[in-house]
Amino acid sequence: MIAPLSVPYRDVRASELSWSLEAPDQPPLHTGLHPIGPLDVEVRILGASHQILVRTADLGRLVCRETVACRDAAPGPLPIAIERELGDGYHYEVRCEVREVAAEHFPAWAGALRDYADALPGATIAVFPEIPDAVTAVVVEPLPARLAGVLWRSWHTYPHAGGGGDVVATRTVLHRAPPSGGAGGGMPGLRP
Repeated sequence: MIAPLSVPYRDVRASELSWSLEAPDQPPLHTGLHPIGPLDVEVRILGASHQILVRTADLGRLVCRETVACRDAAPGPLPIAIERELGDGYHYEVRCEVREVAAEHFPAWAGALRDYADALPGATIAVFPEIPDAVTAVVVEPLPARLAGVLWRSWHTYPHAGGGGDVVATRTVLHRAPPSGGAGGGMPGLRP
């Protein structure tokens, strides 16, 4: 379901985004909750950005807090790829990509993103009613059972005042390393 945001769109650029696993909880404008096996995934739409909180379903213990947002204290650019070992044996991988889309293609790209994400069961989508090409979409999916984890993909569109805009895509995998030792180190297919 697509949620209209009740705040005005702030003219931002993809270059202003930063990534963090340490940013504090941010107040969401829209929230989606997705139980995935032993994990509960909370998607917080912050406007033209997001924060993902992953907790254990049994104890509610925080496993991961990913923030991709415009934060004055930590200006961009976004990293291309980062891997981290987190607590409780979880491995975290994120890949980020920024593309500039020409004016004649940007509205169609934003519309296709809305339609694509809206058709998926694990999607949280938000739009700014006065700027229909400004879209934030996050899709949450389970990983194969042997990895005991979750995958989420996000897209953020940033229209430029003169036409066209930036599209930011992220793809994050959070999983427990299998007993044989590491499926990490660059799982195939992580490019957005």
